[in-house]
Amino acid sequence: MSLLTRGGNVPRGAVAPGWSRHLGALMLFVLVALWVVWPVMKAPTELALGHPGNDVWNHVWGYMYVADKLLSAELPIHSDLVSWPAGGSLWFIDSFGALLTLPLNWAFGPVLAYNAYVFLAFVIAGVGAYGLAWVLTRSLSGALVAGLAFQTAPHLLAQTYNGISETLSVGWFALSVAGFHWASADPTRRRVLVAGAMWGVCAVANWYYGMFAGFFLLASMITWGRRAVQLRRRDGHWPPVMGQHIRRLIEGGLALLVVSVGPFLLFMASMHADDAVVTRDPGFVYHTLVLHNMTDLVALFHPGKFYSPDLKSLMDEDLIVVVYLGHALLWPALWVFFTPYHRLARQWAVLGFLFFVMTLGAFLYVDGDYVSVGEGWVPLPFLAFFKWFPLFSRISHAYRFAIPATLVLAVMVAWTVRHLVERGRPAWLVVGVLCTLRIGESFWGSAAVFPVPVADFAVHPIYSQLDDGAVLDLPVSLPVLARSQYNAPQIIHKQPIPYGLNDPSPLFLYLNRYTRYLIELERSPVDTLPPTLPAADLALGRTVLVDSGMRWIVVHRELYPDRLRTKIERFLDMTATPVFADSDVRVYRLDPEVADAQSM
Repeated sequence: MSLLTRGGNVPRGAVAPGWSRHLGALMLFVLVALWVVWPVMKAPTELALGHPGNDVWNHVWGYMYVADKLLSAELPIHSDLVSWPAGGSLWFIDSFGALLTLPLNWAFGPVLAYNAYVFLAFVIAGVGAYGLAWVLTRSLSGALVAGLAFQTAPHLLAQTYNGISETLSVGWFALSVAGFHWASADPTRRRVLVAGAMWGVCAVANWYYGMFAGFFLLASMITWGRRAVQLRRRDGHWPPVMGQHIRRLIEGGLALLVVSVGPFLLFMASMHADDAVVTRDPGFVYHTLVLHNMTDLVALFHPGKFYSPDLKSLMDEDLIVVVYLGHALLWPALWVFFTPYHRLARQWAVLGFLFFVMTLGAFLYVDGDYVSVGEGWVPLPFLAFFKWFPLFSRISHAYRFAIPATLVLAVMVAWTVRHLVERGRPAWLVVGVLCTLRIGESFWGSAAVFPVPVADFAVHPIYSQLDDGAVLDLPVSLPVLARSQYNAPQIIHKQPIPYGLNDPSPLFLYLNRYTRYLIELERSPVDTLPPTLPAADLALGRTVLVDSGMRWIVVHRELYPDRLRTKIERFLDMTATPVFADSDVRVYRLDPEVADAQSM
């Protein structure tokens, strides 16, 4: 037995089930995943899982971006479709999901591909935790409960609501941890290479989860090192297999690099490029971490609609942050300390507690406010990591540490279930009760929203007729996430738009005199146009727009209050060429010929 299995070895007397029994568990995870994605099943090419006021638009757009680039034999690292007129370097954050669903994307479009990955991610979440629990406990019942408990984590449901598909890739994280333990039980070259490659897959799927997996490997290596030192003290020499284990670790590390180093370098290059569409400098990340993504200690244990923080009330955003662990998981997991398996669970509990502390972020935040001592907030260990380790300075969502904490609890509950079954409790009863309680609490007793809402990507048919130039959708003054809905029509018209991804209003629109005047009209409380317009400024700004390549302005009429819409349309009627109108949209063309200033 490998030194790496110390403290996490397989209990004696376990018998492997046939593949048919594992297949039964897989079918359960598939059914639960179908339950989650059911709201889009009536129109999977037009309805995408996620609240329409959130990131779902950006992520479906990203699936289109990756598919189109690869279809053109280009790497998806630069886009001219967003941040017009300059475009910019862009590594789509869920490129892994987009790549995995590429055939579906080319055949049926990005909406179905996105939905398919959400479904697959939920299945793999169950499979990953099931595999890890099985490797550690050899309990079919325990692994089944662990897999379902992890698959139905409230945090995952909330991220589905938010439309952030890459954060659903938790199954690859669980599988990578399972790979570590599977390889350490019998460290052959094949097993180690598979484990290293799986860690690489996990990292490419989500850089956060790749780092989390590294924490689990580090914990195993510390245990291995302690055991090796103990053996040396006892025997007077290092264990004979130590050199082999070190070589295997190096081989696994090489497999990790082969899979992940290329995408990681492309990702980092896109973030640091002068024309980066998405940036994450440490100053921005720190302010986001402290002022936007704080984790409330109460939220980890509070059932019901308790958000951490409540972004709807604080910033009028529809994103929800759910870190609730769930009492139906927490208490059965802690019960392991009253079983013979408490020694095996102890190392996992320590690791889980560390993840729990990291979930709280840089400063202690309790019941809606930071806790102060003297004149400052109470700092937490995350702050030290943020300042001392470069990768941590890019982590703007400390609450995602709730995922490894949940995985630890799922493993611990598997040992509890094994003990209960060994004590004569009917396996069907133990599994049925714990799974029912977990599903009920996660779906209806937590801050997650279930059923998950959907965003409708059925865009107006007029967009298929827009060509030969950039498109400006109005209004500009929507909340940033809500404005990302303008990415949906781009799936049809494929023309550039001035908006970036999750960015404030583009600077170009403020610098141009014509579009700046449009923005000022939107923000003005006056319901009518001024008696005279700055004709020369508008004509100059309009000429610059046309010369830069803008051709279309689309007014989304339902997004404007009636009086404001009338004012905007009157202005555009005077300065652009109306070409289409119905109750939903009014479309204008910016022709190359400059309008006579007197007509303004």
